[in-house]
Amino acid sequence: MAVELVKDLLKIDQTVGKEEVQSLVEGEIVLPETKPDINKILTVDGEIDVRDIKVEKDKLIAKGIVKFKALYNTNNEEKPVSSVEASTDFSEEVEVLGIDENMKADVEADIEHIDYNLADTRKISVKTVLKLLGKVEKENTIDIVEDMQGDSGVQVLKEKIRYNDVVGANISNTIVKEAFELEEEMPDVVDILRVDTKAYERETKVVDDKVIVAGVVDCSIMYFGDDNENKINHVRHEIPFTHFVEINGATKDMDYSLKLNVGETSYDTREDINGNLRVIDVESVVKIDAKVYEQKVKEVIVDTYSTKRKFDVKKEKINIVEDVGRNQVKEEIKETITLEENNEEIKNIYDLKAKPILTDYRIIDGKVVVEGLLNLDMIYLGMDTEEIRNFKYEIPFKTYTDIEGVKEGMESEIDLALANMYFNKTNSKEIEIEADIKADVAVNRIKEIDIVTEAEEIEEEIDSTNRPSITVYIVQNDDTLWDIAKRYNTTVEDLIETNEIMNPDNIMPGEKLIIEKTVDIEL
Repeated sequence: MAVELVKDLLKIDQTVGKEEVQSLVEGEIVLPETKPDINKILTVDGEIDVRDIKVEKDKLIAKGIVKFKALYNTNNEEKPVSSVEASTDFSEEVEVLGIDENMKADVEADIEHIDYNLADTRKISVKTVLKLLGKVEKENTIDIVEDMQGDSGVQVLKEKIRYNDVVGANISNTIVKEAFELEEEMPDVVDILRVDTKAYERETKVVDDKVIVAGVVDCSIMYFGDDNENKINHVRHEIPFTHFVEINGATKDMDYSLKLNVGETSYDTREDINGNLRVIDVESVVKIDAKVYEQKVKEVIVDTYSTKRKFDVKKEKINIVEDVGRNQVKEEIKETITLEENNEEIKNIYDLKAKPILTDYRIIDGKVVVEGLLNLDMIYLGMDTEEIRNFKYEIPFKTYTDIEGVKEGMESEIDLALANMYFNKTNSKEIEIEADIKADVAVNRIKEIDIVTEAEEIEEEIDSTNRPSITVYIVQNDDTLWDIAKRYNTTVEDLIETNEIMNPDNIMPGEKLIIEKTVDIEL
């Protein structure tokens, strides 16, 4: 009887390569006519928005903008602080050998450092060091043999592979907006100096054909008030949102990955019922990048032979990124920070930004240990001089997560994000910080296997008439029962039964095995 091959298509996303580069972006922040002259620069910070990624042969091109926000002192006693925003375009090539335009790419961008100086009273020169991590994948479709049917003498060796089957991915934007009124103890608004927004995930569910994302946009607003004591004021407000991201094929409780980014934010002020400027309108565009996947286990045939006839077998070597496991862990940070002696005491905190940075990770005893720093950047009003001050601080943290099957030497992908952050001034020298850092940890290994793609029976039968009835074989290093059975045209099952082997996966070098000759007699 001819051998029938049961085939299937294996679709996997293979990482072709990833590279990291640094880029220097130079630009200028020029004051519009409505802004007062600069006396002293207080702070300059920025955000990156990657807007286009193009894949070409052996390289990818990332284009976007760096958005700058500057806070500065003026010579106006009535309004001693002002702010300005500007942006600079960038285009950077990342060399990744072996890629082409048919592949898909993702770029993670971060600002490593910003240098700035006052060119004149109307212009700030800015130099920014960007870090770009480009990752390129291709969808690989491979013909595999799942099973073989027919001749009773056919033996197959199967191996399980675990991989993530990406069901679908989608990027969707939602507009989050709200008007809110200042608390009674806060002064009226004269001018808004800056608005910083950050999107946080609160709860996510995968249902049929969509991902439901519930979150908040955290608004940090610094404004110039009409009170005499505290000219500069700070207020925080959270705007909740719920958004549906359409992903065809998604079903309930599938695994997902999610990235939230705030794009453009606009704001305005208006009067309350008493005619005072106390209502702030904020509108942000939140970009939600969602991917739904399902971990699958598939058996593939990696070797085959027949005890009766010779086989012509074709194989293909493939590299599979096997998903060992993934988990999400939250690390809660509570710390009281004390200003150093050379820092002026705090009268009011105007803003405090926090950003988690991965510094190291390692795999120990089935655990992935993650280490990092929570970088803090605080703007505050000095107690004695009543000038705007800047204070930077780093809080080290360490967390871990258990993932079954992980071993030292495997590759990990770790994404850190700030889930929550609160701060409070306890006295003029101390600030209490509470922050939740979310770590998404995925562990992979590159598995190289030879899979059977074709197997054809040759008419030539295997002649075992000249073999002895019983062969005593001494097990060699790296021998397996499959190798021995294939070499002597018998089966693994016969070897186990004849030798009463209790643990087939653990045969020892030097062990003696009895191999009996089997003869098929046709009547």
